[in-house]
Amino acid sequence: MTTDYGREIRGVLLLSLFVMVVPLIFFPNDFGLRVDMPFSLLSAFELGWYILIFFIVFSKASAPLVIFLALLTMLYRFCLGIGFGLFLVVMFSLNLSFSMKSGIHQYLPAFLLQVILSPFILKSAFETLMKRSERRETESEARKRLSPEKPLTFFETSTSQSGRNHMKVKTSAEEKNKIMSADLESALNYLREYSGVKGAILVDNEGLVVAGDRSSDLDPETFASFGVSLKEANDILMRRINEEGLKRMAIHTPNLWISLNQILGFTLVVVADHNTDELLSVRISQTTGMIKKYLKQRYHQKILKGVED
Repeated sequence: MTTDYGREIRGVLLLSLFVMVVPLIFFPNDFGLRVDMPFSLLSAFELGWYILIFFIVFSKASAPLVIFLALLTMLYRFCLGIGFGLFLVVMFSLNLSFSMKSGIHQYLPAFLLQVILSPFILKSAFETLMKRSERRETESEARKRLSPEKPLTFFETSTSQSGRNHMKVKTSAEEKNKIMSADLESALNYLREYSGVKGAILVDNEGLVVAGDRSSDLDPETFASFGVSLKEANDILMRRINEEGLKRMAIHTPNLWISLNQILGFTLVVVADHNTDELLSVRISQTTGMIKKYLKQRYHQKILKGVED
């Protein structure tokens, strides 16, 4: 993302220099363009132009955001005018006050060029900032949803006649499946929205799909069965070298990148295009951590132990 910002800044600077220099070629010829209008009214029309453009370009943006972007663009345009005025001082040895007024609004060819091009010069930079902001909001929302408001208990207790020191926890297949929730769906959606990911599926140790987010052409049952079968086969092999089992496995085929991740007795199966960038591993690690934290905080440890068993 830092690279994106650097590229956007360089692009804006180069285009800004172009917009400031081009009118110098024609100065002081104004091509008969003269408008006897107060500066305040001219600025109002300028702001209206920016708002109109951004409402069209950023159709999904809210009105306050569009107005904010328009004000930023107007500030940027004033900077262009000041820059043009400084060029006039240096190249034509003109009075500073006259040069500033000419650069900001009095020399109409420069003014029109700046006003027309400014929103389009900043468009790409604004898009980058908005995407970064949306990504942060999505990540924050996913983490909030994974923070339980109050713990849920999917177990029953029975008390012996001698006291209340013993608790019997009953875990059934139905209770295991209750682990699927909107919060898990949010975490998997956070992973699924990464470019190239076809599906993210959380599977229990019996091969049942607990939660998932996938594309329409991906069969979750097939990959759930595949993930559990592969895990069981590898567990047998790992025991031969005195290892408990695999925590994570990545499989690369000519078409797919399949990642298997163990989370408290569950298996997170991630299916992506084979050419998905390696940063997907970071997103998988983040999602795994969120799911693990959610399960630990929201469910009784004995239930999770029962799922593992």
